[in-house]
Amino acid sequence: ILCLSHKCFWNRMRTDKSCVGCDECNKRAPLFASLTDEELKMLNQDRYSVRFNRGEVILKQGTKANYLLSLIEGFAKIYIEGDHGRNLVLDFANPPRIMGGPGAQMDGRHKYSVIAIRETLVCFIDLESFRKVFASSTKFAEQFLIHCSGNYLAALDRMVGISQKQMHGRMADALIYLSEKVYKNKTIGDEISRQDIAEYTSMSKDSAIRVLKEFERDQIIGLNGRQIEVLNPRRLYDIADIG
Repeated sequence: ILCLSHKCFWNRMRTDKSCVGCDECNKRAPLFASLTDEELKMLNQDRYSVRFNRGEVILKQGTKANYLLSLIEGFAKIYIEGDHGRNLVLDFANPPRIMGGPGAQMDGRHKYSVIAIRETLVCFIDLESFRKVFASSTKFAEQFLIHCSGNYLAALDRMVGISQKQMHGRMADALIYLSEKVYKNKTIGDEISRQDIAEYTSMSKDSAIRVLKEFERDQIIGLNGRQIEVLNPRRLYDIADIG
């Protein structure tokens, strides 16, 4: 994935010593594979890579959007901070992932927060450098627009599910997504709490726990502490389809 940076304002920010620069990085995201060495050097002029511990805020909603984030390693939660402490989890991010874009093109403020839910390495991309590369490479610009469009369509599908499905349908959708797309495994890890699942499915925590217990009773899933094992994916798909 692309190793980039920004001169950030956090006093606790730590440069990750393992990051040697975009032009030499062996973890480059497919999105950046079309860039030339010169374009990578342009982006690398203001590189800053940071390693965050679990629970540390990577990006704060409402702060000035003068950088994009490239997720290199780890696992993060993307969420909107609502009123009265009520949050809506937008997604759980694995690498490679670009974050922080929408507000930069509108009012210059980040529209969501990102928090590390596992030790996570992030590179900060200076927005002005990114714009220069975007303007200079038609192929990269096209790939980036496809990337953004995919995220937008996924968000639309999810909003339809939240607004039109009952709690069991929303929970089935969430468990299918987490097991197949995020973890790519039958087991959903304990990094994701019951509160996270509740905020992702737009339920109260008590309701989310109750639905999970019902799925466990019906042998659709198995619960082991905070871990969730999908035992019967076909039943989950049926519940998701019914809504």
